[in-house]
Amino acid sequence: MALRFPRGIKFAVSTEKKMNVLFGIVSLAFFGVFLKLFYLQILNYPYYRGLSDSNSLRLITARAPRGIITDRSGEILATNIPSYSLYVVPADLKAYGPTMVRLSQILDEPLSSLEMTVESRRKRRKFEPIRLQAHLDETLIAQIEENRARLPGVYIQMEPERYYPHGELASHILGYIGEISEEDLTRLRESGYSVGAVVGKKGIERVYDQVLRGEDGGVQIEVDASGVQKRTLAYKKPIQGQTLQLSIDWKVQELAEQMLGDQIGSIVVTNPQTGEILAMVSHPNFDPNEFVSGISYKDWNKLLKDKNHPLENRAIQGQYPPGSIFKPITALAALEEGVIDLKKVFLCKGIFWFKTTPYRCWRTSGHGWVNLERAIIESCDIFFYQLSLLVKVDKISDMAKEMGLGSKTKIDLDSEATGLVPSPQWKEATQHQPWFPGNTIQMSFGQGYLLTTPLQMLDVTSGWAMNGKIYKPHLLYKVVDQNTGRAVFEKQPEVLHDAELDQKSLDFIKATLEKVVSSNVGTGKRARIKDIRVAGKTGSAENPHGADHAWFTAYAPAEDPKVAVIVMVENGGEGGVVSAPIAKRVMEQTLGLDVTPWQTPTPVVAQETPSVQSPPVMGVAP
Repeated sequence: MALRFPRGIKFAVSTEKKMNVLFGIVSLAFFGVFLKLFYLQILNYPYYRGLSDSNSLRLITARAPRGIITDRSGEILATNIPSYSLYVVPADLKAYGPTMVRLSQILDEPLSSLEMTVESRRKRRKFEPIRLQAHLDETLIAQIEENRARLPGVYIQMEPERYYPHGELASHILGYIGEISEEDLTRLRESGYSVGAVVGKKGIERVYDQVLRGEDGGVQIEVDASGVQKRTLAYKKPIQGQTLQLSIDWKVQELAEQMLGDQIGSIVVTNPQTGEILAMVSHPNFDPNEFVSGISYKDWNKLLKDKNHPLENRAIQGQYPPGSIFKPITALAALEEGVIDLKKVFLCKGIFWFKTTPYRCWRTSGHGWVNLERAIIESCDIFFYQLSLLVKVDKISDMAKEMGLGSKTKIDLDSEATGLVPSPQWKEATQHQPWFPGNTIQMSFGQGYLLTTPLQMLDVTSGWAMNGKIYKPHLLYKVVDQNTGRAVFEKQPEVLHDAELDQKSLDFIKATLEKVVSSNVGTGKRARIKDIRVAGKTGSAENPHGADHAWFTAYAPAEDPKVAVIVMVENGGEGGVVSAPIAKRVMEQTLGLDVTPWQTPTPVVAQETPSVQSPPVMGVAP
């Protein structure tokens, strides 16, 4: 007989089984929750703690003061002043909303303009502060502080602001600063640069940015859920950059700026025994203070479109035909090639015909029979026209390159131009034309395709002064620790090039350059300095866009050169009349002498004038 269980007992067994299954499911669910919590709170704790901190903590960068820049004697050329800036954190603006509306009212700025500023930085991380406005005055600061509780994500930060106490003076040396670009950030991020960093954009500020920039600090603050600041948690003091002492002499720089005045051009002064730049002027110039807080698009566009190119450093970027200051190179090439001696004479009648093209001398009546010495002293053009037909153009090109032309001087500034020393091979490759004798005639007196910068030609002058040894020009003098005041680096003279020149021929060139200034018929006599032997050369370079460029270059004292100078005035006219008197006063200042009172030069007839008459020589047949 089959065994039967009561119906109640069967139901109890079924219920117990179901409860066991349910318990197992619940247990598995709790175990899953436990594993998830373990994963979130233990394994991924650092990550989620970081997210939590990001939502409650803000780090406001404390910009490091840039290092001070001084001249060689300590005159301050660039420093820092305190300034208050307004920052916003995009993550705390709640999609802009009322915060931006209130800021627009307080700052009296269009809401669209403020939103555009924030939107333009949208590539940054949402918790990185964005500078909305600089130079807050006391009234604005008070208004923002009064509305602090209603301005979540808004912070006021005191920052060091770059300041150039002399304004436009030496602007092409110092350069300017600005916020780091996306391109530069990609290149420099590994060097410690971050979004919003202020960096050197031009000049010394750019070249020595790593020395000047210092080390940023920061302020860590806590905010509530609305983004309103609650308290300061930590502060790291920024470290100022090191002091940069330049080789320039501010008194010489200031005088050179004054001497050039409103004229367009350049003046460079060096110590030929060391390569130290004592002054470098380029006009027109600009005020680097305009770039400190970010130059407006309108003002930037105005600078770029200015026909006189105020942002261009003409001393190293301007490329010009050097005119007659190139003649000693042609003379030296001819002497070393042996195609002429010091007794050789040519007849100057004021005009020289080569085939069907007339070439004129600045002295329309002519110089008569002229030897090489007199041709340099009086800058006789026709002598060099005829000499150029004897010396090979390759010899002139080689001598120009031997003196450093066609190559950068490697000065510690950015964007230096190379210049151009033409040759038959160059013309064939670039102009697809043969080299004509007329091209050699032009090159012999510094015209034609030949292009140089003022600094390159000053290097040539220094080479004459130092018997062929050319020192690398430099602006850095010392790097000084801003805490101890001690020099941590001192720039030493460095030979850029030692030209291989025949000493006898070089001695002749140097003696003749002295007579250019000391002789009563010398074109450089306006550069004479009492009791000082000065050697120099004048030049007036043709300019297709207007009057001649006025050149003069010199060194002194001739027996022991302490200063070399070059003056180039665009469209200035006669180098001996316009540029030589300027150079005289700059040399007097550099040598510690009483500076001769300035009188505006009056052009005279007996000076260099354009040498080539139309038709132009470029197309003269061989």
